[in-house]
Amino acid sequence: MKITYIHHSSFCVELQNSILLFDYFKGELPKFDKDKKLYVFASHFHEDHFDKCIFEIAKDHPDVTYILSKDIKKRRSKYVKSADQIVVMNFDEEITVDNMKIKTLESSDIGVAFLIEIEGKVIYHAGDLNWWHWEGENSPKENKYAEDKFKSGIDRIKGRDIDLAFVPLDPRQGDFYYLGFDYFMRNTNTKIAFPMHMWGDFSICDTFINSKYAVNYKDKIVKISNDNESFNVEL
Repeated sequence: MKITYIHHSSFCVELQNSILLFDYFKGELPKFDKDKKLYVFASHFHEDHFDKCIFEIAKDHPDVTYILSKDIKKRRSKYVKSADQIVVMNFDEEITVDNMKIKTLESSDIGVAFLIEIEGKVIYHAGDLNWWHWEGENSPKENKYAEDKFKSGIDRIKGRDIDLAFVPLDPRQGDFYYLGFDYFMRNTNTKIAFPMHMWGDFSICDTFINSKYAVNYKDKIVKISNDNESFNVEL
């Protein structure tokens, strides 16, 4: 399995027969194998997770399907010829697209997180589902609400075996940057986890891997050093 970190929260996952592209809005796209089915996911409409440029991929790729969160309204494109190429999902839904099963969780911000079963693998992309604790910006009540909403989402997949996960690790949260990633890892059986949503501060990877919080699962965290970095992963 080849995984390419494109930028921010955008990843490309290439499996034997299919390719998954998550939350692309800018950056250098890898060359897609045109013999493989391409699925393009967008977790919500925020400009750091979605741009309508994703529809231009259909101009060059012969077999592409878009899976979009319901809050995304910009769904029309001259490059997407068939309405069947666009699948819209709300949170807490489960559907099957081709041979791929998709479950959505409600974000603690907006949109959805994706849990995908494809080619015998389980893949999770959080979108903006995270423990958003903003000290000094939000009131204690607001922070508690965000905590409860995040935990209720992750608790829906508690104990789940997950092969590959993409999880926020946001340095803007200061001392509370680790909360969501740590809760996710302690409440799922995840084999490999990629940090994302780092706003270009890749040093947060080292900080977390070497922290007391990650002691029990640090070997499962993939260190990202720059955009357009590729990893070959055996699962």
